[in-house]
Amino acid sequence: MQPAIHLNPPPIRLSGDWRVRPAPLDNLDAPPMGDWISVPECAHLQPALYPDRPYWGKHLRAINEQAWVYERVFSVPDVAYRRARLRFEGVDYFATVWVNGQFAGQHEGHFSPFNLDVTHLLHPGENTLTVRVTSPWDAPNPHGTYPTDHVIRGLVKGLYEHGEGVVPPDVNPIGIWRPVWLLLDDGLSIDHVRIRTALDGRVDLRVTLANATSETWHGSLDLRAFAEADADEVVHSPRDIRLSPGVHQIEQTLHIREPRLWWPWDQGEPNLYRLEAALANDGGAASTHRETFGVRTVRLERSSERFTYVVNERPIFVRGTSYMPSLYLSQVNRDTLARDVAFARDANLNLMRVHVHVSPPELYDLCDRAGMLVWQDFELNWVQDTSAAFEARAQALLGDMIDQLGNHPSIITWACHNEPTMVFARRQNVEHRPDPALYRQATHQDTTRPVFICSGQLEGDWRRAGDAHTYYGALWTRRYTDVYRHHYRLNTEFGFEAPAAASTLREHPDAWGSLHHLEDRIEALWGYQAELIQFHVEHFRRLRATICGGYVHFWLKDLVPQVGCGVIDSDCQKKGGYEALRLASQPLHVALEHEGRRPRALWVFNDTATRYPGTRVRWQVWGTDDALLLEGEAEFDVRANASQRVTAALWPVSPDACARVDLQLLDSEGRLLTENRYQHPFRPTLRPRGYPWKFDPSLGMKVFDHPSAPSLADHNIPRPLRAVPLTVRENATEWMLRQRFPRWLASNIARVADFLLS
Repeated sequence: MQPAIHLNPPPIRLSGDWRVRPAPLDNLDAPPMGDWISVPECAHLQPALYPDRPYWGKHLRAINEQAWVYERVFSVPDVAYRRARLRFEGVDYFATVWVNGQFAGQHEGHFSPFNLDVTHLLHPGENTLTVRVTSPWDAPNPHGTYPTDHVIRGLVKGLYEHGEGVVPPDVNPIGIWRPVWLLLDDGLSIDHVRIRTALDGRVDLRVTLANATSETWHGSLDLRAFAEADADEVVHSPRDIRLSPGVHQIEQTLHIREPRLWWPWDQGEPNLYRLEAALANDGGAASTHRETFGVRTVRLERSSERFTYVVNERPIFVRGTSYMPSLYLSQVNRDTLARDVAFARDANLNLMRVHVHVSPPELYDLCDRAGMLVWQDFELNWVQDTSAAFEARAQALLGDMIDQLGNHPSIITWACHNEPTMVFARRQNVEHRPDPALYRQATHQDTTRPVFICSGQLEGDWRRAGDAHTYYGALWTRRYTDVYRHHYRLNTEFGFEAPAAASTLREHPDAWGSLHHLEDRIEALWGYQAELIQFHVEHFRRLRATICGGYVHFWLKDLVPQVGCGVIDSDCQKKGGYEALRLASQPLHVALEHEGRRPRALWVFNDTATRYPGTRVRWQVWGTDDALLLEGEAEFDVRANASQRVTAALWPVSPDACARVDLQLLDSEGRLLTENRYQHPFRPTLRPRGYPWKFDPSLGMKVFDHPSAPSLADHNIPRPLRAVPLTVRENATEWMLRQRFPRWLASNIARVADFLLS
């Protein structure tokens, strides 16, 4: 007999504060300790327990040296149901769950939602939910140095142990940071829908269905698609099905006539569709599911000569920034995420690289709707565990990430690991485990997007990687103009660390105590950040003509009040670099090519699909006394989606006499399209004193020329090396960070290092 279908009650949110208390970390059976503490429903423990001191200090480190037991009482409503599940949207990091004292299940991974079937653990009325949460520190690595391999990272989690100005050294977020829901149903559910699209309107679906009952269910799978812009139904496809007990996958293809394509904002409109799926029969709807998607394709044309991203069969140039929304992801919401997406959009950027973490789901929906491309990193950073067990854990969470985010049209790339050879002599991750297995899995699981085995430091392997991270004028050299000699297929990190606004720093005594000596120099440091960003961005945009597919600046917004690479500080005050990034990233832009000593040529960059025939480029060169030394113009046809050299800048003006260069691009009617300005372009500022080596280990950030701060090159250095002068060690380390040596040599050095350390 066909089982009766009841109208399932809506999901029940287990809202209200949790009560928590610590327990021994390494003994699952040990009872909790101390009194219960009340914490908010969706919060990491650090800001909940220490709202006035959430960034630095050993009191934060101690939190992760314990397990934390969460508990709440909830009621089951008096309704008919055949299956009960608990859905956890996010627990950071390990979770073990009991209901009414009986084991319900366990889970790993801060970003990955999970369901537990608790049908037989519930009883009428009140029930007790207990969750043991841990996010342990990794053991110190006796052969490593801070902040790169002082530990071998054992969690699949980018938001910890990412020192040197990103995540403070004593912070490892922990807690139940997303909502928990009670789901009651008749045992039938649509658990997942995978969506793949083609430009002709073909929509390929893979629907995962579950029948948790003991009977075969007969009914229909009803699929409808609507245009988000006007809610018009564009396709309706019902299908009769029989679901025997168990989990099933059904593939179905829909066809949208005259589809409206999803485009990044600088190429067109980010049109979206809504898919509604339902399992139904005469008794009503057994399960419903909604997904938003866009009709778009993406590929990366890769060769040893050049990279080009192609969206909807149109070449595009990536103008991006790296991004983490918060040190504690529980502290952001849709409004704060929307604000940050607007910061990136207002800076004329078309891509956000979600750096070494999976963000809250609201971010990806916002990017879909804003036409903001996303480069999605996986949660691995620097030196990770090389065991087979860790590889299997990482693979499971990589699969969760791709399943969870794969329907978002904004996402155009998966990257498996950030800088796995940050310590150039450690190559086990990228050459053995886990990166090769992760790369194979990602390319198999999603054939519709390019995959990078890692980001940075593997330029020679252009088939699987090929992007570059460069820090000329910052971590690597004294002159930011040194980048001029180097050509890259895709640059996904560059930038310079500058302090937050003085008003931001003064609000935090820990930071201000180590940074107040910079109070009168903040504007100058912001100016240097701006110079570096403008030079680098315009260099990469010139390279579009020959080799380069784009750039991703590091990064948008600092996580804490600090010296950081953000062009916006943690209080949302814009540093000098923001305006430089905004101007240099204009889709239509005019620029002066120079290498810091003399002018070379004038260029026009056009990253839009619009042509501009009959334009004029006008230039003016001004002297130190504000006298006009030279002016001229050249007529030029601006092609769509191209970077073009307009004319050589053979100016009969001494570079030393040049104080300013003004450029304008005018349309055929003489209207201003864009303009640019350079102050003292042939006297570029040198890297500030004390950077990058002066470092405050308690804050985990650069402090420039702080008189009592140690050098990073003096941290955890073997005794024999201390005989080498500090300046020599610093210069040698800067040279090694550039990793300008053949892959075969690095691999052999790594093998020798592994042998000596084993």
